Amino acid sequence: MILILGGNSQLANYLSIKIKKSIKVSRRECDITKSNDVKKIFNKYKPKYVFNCAAYHNTILCERFLKKSFMINSFALKNLSKYANIYNSKLIHFSTDYVFDGKKNTPYVETDYPRPLNIYGQSKLLGENFIEQYAKKYLIYRLSSIYSHYPCRHKKGLNFIEKILELSKKSNELNINDLEISPTYVGDIVDQVQKTFKIIENQIVHCTSLGSTTWYKFAISILKANNVSIKVNKVKSFDKDLITRPKYSVLRNSYLLRNKLNVMPRWENSYTNYIKDQYLRKTNL
Repeated sequence: MILILGGNSQLANYLSIKIKKSIKVSRRECDITKSNDVKKIFNKYKPKYVFNCAAYHNTILCERFLKKSFMINSFALKNLSKYANIYNSKLIHFSTDYVFDGKKNTPYVETDYPRPLNIYGQSKLLGENFIEQYAKKYLIYRLSSIYSHYPCRHKKGLNFIEKILELSKKSNELNINDLEISPTYVGDIVDQVQKTFKIIENQIVHCTSLGSTTWYKFAISILKANNVSIKVNKVKSFDKDLITRPKYSVLRNSYLLRNKLNVMPRWENSYTNYIKDQYLRKTNL
């Protein structure tokens, strides 16, 4: 039995479609911050693998609601580790590039020392630490700048690509930040996870598209691919929300590449995969 927690997230939706014999559980069914909920769900399903896709990842709200941030992103992982050990389950967790400070000029590898700049990154790093300390069997995937056909709930029902195209209909110019990232399609992440979640154990693994760009350049690529011609202005991220973010948060899939397990494409091909899947959805093929 494979249990997927955080059932309303982008990642959980894709995992539940692609991974056979999996059960997707929403926060309503299991609030991971409540020990009783976790105990009941483990007792009910007795899972061999547990995917934790639950997270509090709105970086602005994380700064305002510190307790909630650390309860969901950190202390809940200590509790999940406890029950994973009791039921001999392997805990598979998803972390973030925001555990790094962005001061490097080359992609971060798994052995680089984390120095998060904001509450979101700090809470996610503490969650990683709890898993490493308490879980007997675990696997942590660090992700970066993900997008999918399912919306992020805190982004008003649109993913980044749809948001850019929607805004382009309402304005003659856009302001997009210049953070260096590796835009990664969730469908590609799930393909990589399927290949590796059973065979890698007790590791932190970077799992992003290869290569890098900026949100500014990515937005231009999206508009160009959709034959939209408007002005795009490059702005600093702090111009908008005053949250300190890593200016450079590119990850290198060092473990996957070294062990010849990497199936993640370049970010340009990742976007092509997104478009291809979008076409198949629309045509019902």
